[in-house]
Amino acid sequence: MKTKDKVLDILQKNSNRYVSGEEMAERLFLTRAAVWKAIKGLKESGHRIEAVTNKGYKLIIDVGLPNEHMIREALTSQEISYECHMLDGLNILVFDEVESTNDIARRYALDNPGERALIIASSQTNGRGRRGRSFYSPKGSGLYLSFVLYPDLNLEKATRLTSMMAVAVARAIEDTTGIRVSIKWVNDIYVADKKVAGILTEAITSIEDESLSYVIIGVGINLYLPEGGFPENIRDVAGALLQDSGDKDISNSLIAALINRFGQVLTEPMENYLEEYRNRSMLTGHYVKVMQYSKEDEKTGNDYAYVTGIDDECRLCVRYDDGREMSLSTGEVSVVKY
Repeated sequence: MKTKDKVLDILQKNSNRYVSGEEMAERLFLTRAAVWKAIKGLKESGHRIEAVTNKGYKLIIDVGLPNEHMIREALTSQEISYECHMLDGLNILVFDEVESTNDIARRYALDNPGERALIIASSQTNGRGRRGRSFYSPKGSGLYLSFVLYPDLNLEKATRLTSMMAVAVARAIEDTTGIRVSIKWVNDIYVADKKVAGILTEAITSIEDESLSYVIIGVGINLYLPEGGFPENIRDVAGALLQDSGDKDISNSLIAALINRFGQVLTEPMENYLEEYRNRSMLTGHYVKVMQYSKEDEKTGNDYAYVTGIDDECRLCVRYDDGREMSLSTGEVSVVKY
């Protein structure tokens, strides 16, 4: 355990009082300078720590906001019947506000090669979704997080991580709230006809041999309806799990459930999560508008098709009116409403 993690552990276990630098130094067999350096590092990682002369340091825990100690406590209370090495030694970093958790995750991976991490924020000022679109991330209503992982997968198989995470998010939401959710191919989570969560996976490859260096999987979840409602441009599509934070404080338990469920999906037979992905599909049996894009993310056209299912590669199987059948691995679709 790193020095700052040991200092954080003491502060978390004594969050009701100030702990002096001298006390922490004695308990950890460190110098007070080392304790001060650890405190500085914790603050830079997003922890709110109050320092008072002649008293010491106190960790400020905002009730209802993500908290590493409470997440780990929630994890220990959950049943875990698998061994997932991809999540071994997962560092959890919590921030109040960031531009984008995926951007923080990318910087973390560059500064800490080989170290797995989960970056969590209560709000984003520049959250993004697929194709560079913005992801509305206001404070006080959502949960935004990004995993930094080093999967032993080739690039082709790494594309399945999005569908794996979609199943994990669905399970975690149901574990925590009891709300039944569905999946809109390929990366959106819906309750009824409203989007409550989105997933953005970014694979970083080596230029030399085009191998997979690391993967960042970002997840944005609308926990509560934002004050004043959603912006006009997404009001007809966006939804939330609960009306407001007074209904239930679920942030820490939901994060713990997501870590647990993602580890489960990563270790179970592929047919298990794939079958669940199919069963949760909100598109199968419906007509959709298919929007295709070029490699430069320029829209190349629209067409209409009937969705027949999801294949073993998590591609969307469609049948066009002229009889053509295809399995889509790229593009976007929207349900045709009559």
